[in-house]
Amino acid sequence: MIKRMSNKLFRDEALEANRSKAIGKVALYCPPWRWVNILLVVLVTTIVMIFCVFGSYTKRETARGSLRPVEGMMNIMAVNNGTVTDINMAEGQPVKKGEILATISSEIATQLGLTRVMIAQQLDQQLAGLESERKNLEILNQETIRGLEEKKVLLRQQVDQLKRMKTQRTLQIDLARGQVQKLQLMREKGFASTTQVEQQQSTLLDAEARLLEVERQRVDVQQQLTQTEQQLREQPVNFQSKKNETERQLASIRQSRVENESRRSVRLEAPDDAIVGSVLVKPGQIVSAGQSVASLLPKNAELQARIMLSSRAIGFIKPGQRVVLRYEAYPSQKFGPQFGTVADVSRVSLSPQEVSHLTGDMQVQESFYQVYVKLDRQFVSAYGKDEKLQPGGALEADFITDKRRIYEWVLEPLYALGRQTSL
Repeated sequence: MIKRMSNKLFRDEALEANRSKAIGKVALYCPPWRWVNILLVVLVTTIVMIFCVFGSYTKRETARGSLRPVEGMMNIMAVNNGTVTDINMAEGQPVKKGEILATISSEIATQLGLTRVMIAQQLDQQLAGLESERKNLEILNQETIRGLEEKKVLLRQQVDQLKRMKTQRTLQIDLARGQVQKLQLMREKGFASTTQVEQQQSTLLDAEARLLEVERQRVDVQQQLTQTEQQLREQPVNFQSKKNETERQLASIRQSRVENESRRSVRLEAPDDAIVGSVLVKPGQIVSAGQSVASLLPKNAELQARIMLSSRAIGFIKPGQRVVLRYEAYPSQKFGPQFGTVADVSRVSLSPQEVSHLTGDMQVQESFYQVYVKLDRQFVSAYGKDEKLQPGGALEADFITDKRRIYEWVLEPLYALGRQTSL
């Protein structure tokens, strides 16, 4: 038993290993920079995870707009077709309210001359004739009233005289009647003849006839007096009626004259104190009604950005929201971005036609909202100087419509799927 154990002093595996030493030993090779690779992988993974957790993505909506005065621009437009004959303004020039800016003429030359000039001359002649007629009408009215007053006085005198004559005739009749009665008594007593009585009766009849004639004359004169007084009462009314008719004719001619002058030559005036922003026409240029001639800016006008924003992106735009602005006149790559704050958002969208009218872009196919942005600064720092912004300058604006963590954007499909499943 002991002898068998001595023969197995080493295991068979050990003996086998000693027999294969000529081949060499097995070794696992690890390069010295393996830890650098491991650290890089761990670092990149950590950075990606930190970026996904703490990083965020901002969704922006870009829109175009322009700079406008807060109080608005005053557009001077032609009121009719014509030719610009005079320009009394220049860009940057201050103007006062009522100051004439431009003159537009619509004169048409014919073989007989300038039509508007001829019409104006004819209207002036008609106007002068009616003015003279009105003055003559007033003089005639005064003369008529004076004549009626004099006639009234004379007729009153005649009426008074006829009343006195009537009284005298009445006394004569009474005397003649008394004489007839006396002679009749005397004839009855034989002191007077029938012939004397008849003569006295004839005298009585003659006196009564003269009394009737006086009474007829008095009635006739009284009637004339009544008619004269009626004419005096009617004369102011008749005069006023004729005067009103003349005034209507004068007013009609004056209106025709004004209309002719308005078609002949129109002076465009400044509606308020302002500064000429731009002059869009030149002397001799033909303009049509409604065409812009110039634009005026209120003095010391503060500018704001008016931006047309699509109805698809208006839902997240609210007053107080910050906006990044890029002026085309001052590239942001060189002068940096500018900033502002949403001041107001229109509550009603503008139709494509209205947007085209405001912007001049005839290719608008959808509705837009107007967004007004208050500028942080009214100037841009360029080459060491503050350059004042000019009205009408084009710009682009970036609105921040949504901001989320990176992992929220990555997991958004899962969130949406969960919301649909919950429904």
